[in-house]
Amino acid sequence: MPICARAATVVAVLLAALAAPAIATATTCKNYAGDFTAVAPAACSGVICTHGTLTGGFPSTYDFVADVVNPDNSFTGTSVITTTNGGLIFGEDAGQLTPTGPTTASFVTNVHIVGGTKQYENASGTFVATGELSFITGETVGTYTARICKGRGHDD
Repeated sequence: MPICARAATVVAVLLAALAAPAIATATTCKNYAGDFTAVAPAACSGVICTHGTLTGGFPSTYDFVADVVNPDNSFTGTSVITTTNGGLIFGEDAGQLTPTGPTTASFVTNVHIVGGTKQYENASGTFVATGELSFITGETVGTYTARICKGRGHDD
């Protein structure tokens, strides 16, 4: 076999070997959208807490806790989304409240998915939720979009 042919074969084998881990860890990403509603839970371990329902493309329930609300009305917190099959998605939230009246605010929150259980164990992606919050009742209503990426073998 000529030297050029052997070199080309070695390069092809090396490229295949380098690509194998990428193929093994390939992810499947899907986009979702829908509406949500929430109420204040009976107990709250943070500054603002909600327990809600997602409808539309990703039906599930969620629990949100804002740990910090800053003087500029930005906030950070955590979310746990429970899917219809019992899988959990864990998220780190960052968002902004904009007062719309003495007891209400509009908000946008970006939920960075940091993992989960079952098919979401190695999940990544984001949820973006926009809506209205009543400080009196704790009720929220709004819409969401999401992009959820799951590791290989978790296409369901």
